[in-house]
Amino acid sequence: MRLVVADNDSEALALLVTDFKFEGHDIVGTASGGERALELCRELKPDALVTDFRMPPGMNGVETAGRVRDELPEIRVIVFTNYINADVARGARKAGAILIEKGNLRALRRALVDEST
Repeated sequence: MRLVVADNDSEALALLVTDFKFEGHDIVGTASGGERALELCRELKPDALVTDFRMPPGMNGVETAGRVRDELPEIRVIVFTNYINADVARGARKAGAILIEKGNLRALRRALVDEST
């Protein structure tokens, strides 16, 4: 699967990229913010975007998810974050994104390959 991965934490981003490559995914782009993630999705047309929620400054992960899903509905969007609350969950659902808590790599891997999500 071709992925764009976005996280403002460079260490977390590197760990995700390493894990995804190990799982056989093709990382076509990385970003440290929502605006850049959206640009990469427009340009590279990945199969999925995996994004953190909090990526200051600018668009957060849910806002990015909404823009990507509006413009490129064929791209699966996963918001992978430590910051889960009712507002984030509602926003992710409204944006058409899958919300997964950081640390749950099994759920993240499953969301990338499960066509029903």
